[in-house]
Amino acid sequence: MKSLFANVDADALSKQAAPTISEVDKRRVGSAAVKSMDRAFVSIEEENKRLHEQLLSSESIVELNPDSIVPSFVSDRIDIDSDPVFDAFVEGIKESGQKLPILVRPIGGKPGHYQAAYGHRRLRACQILNRPVKAIVREMNDEELVVSQGIENSERLNLSFIEQGLFALTLKERGYTRETISNALGRKEGQSITYISTLTNTVAMIPESLIRQIGAAPAIGRPKWEKLSALIAQRTLSAAQQRAVDDLMASPAWKESNSDQRFGLVFDAFDQSARQHPEMIEVPVAGGTVISARRTDTATRIFIPDTRLPGLSEWLLQRLPYLVEEFQANQKEDTEMT
Repeated sequence: MKSLFANVDADALSKQAAPTISEVDKRRVGSAAVKSMDRAFVSIEEENKRLHEQLLSSESIVELNPDSIVPSFVSDRIDIDSDPVFDAFVEGIKESGQKLPILVRPIGGKPGHYQAAYGHRRLRACQILNRPVKAIVREMNDEELVVSQGIENSERLNLSFIEQGLFALTLKERGYTRETISNALGRKEGQSITYISTLTNTVAMIPESLIRQIGAAPAIGRPKWEKLSALIAQRTLSAAQQRAVDDLMASPAWKESNSDQRFGLVFDAFDQSARQHPEMIEVPVAGGTVISARRTDTATRIFIPDTRLPGLSEWLLQRLPYLVEEFQANQKEDTEMT
């Protein structure tokens, strides 16, 4: 040990005093400053990353040529141009400009072309005024597009019953679920299943061409449309009904009427025709016997030739309660399936 420390100068060692408190603090402060700077760089980097992601996901409003935009593949308005308040809507955009943008998606394979999700009235107004339309461009699949239409449906003037019905039926025929249809119509939970079924079942009984000829009919609700559908057989107008519609459309009264009044004209014509000319149906059965029926808008009368089919009338009367139960069960099953 003596030989190990023989050459050590004790006086020199004593002069190397322990670091003062201030020196320790300086080193501590320097270390803390480095760590703080590191954290600052990390924070800045994270903020830059967040802002970059936000920038990439942001949807800025751009101006597009309205002629480069096609409507949604599912229409939720029967006829924009025939809307009595649409002229005032166009004039408002002409004077004050377009306040809210429309929503569009790019059309694949056609650069510079788009399809509207919502804002069809604003798009049509800009086309009429020959001015660029303000729009948000967003990538969307078909389902996202129709659900986006629900945003406008829930925030603007409500669609009429028949407009909602046509929209819902079109989506149903394209294979969309009731949940998607409900979202597209802006319906609340709990109202979707029953309401969507009511819409589609009613509209499915009326020819679409007749609906579009009548128009949106905002004052006409479900009960009146159901009554009209009851006067039409299997979504097809009879020859007499088609003649009545053709005559109405050629009349001055039709041209001077709004869509609510046109509904009344059609309903009265069909109702009067049904009352004056009850439908006769003949059903051939075994052995060449014919059973006939007379159908009006309120009742159906069946005539069975008892001499040709003895006992059939009595058998049917006895079986009638069971037949009604079977009919009601089938109706319930059809409703649950739709």
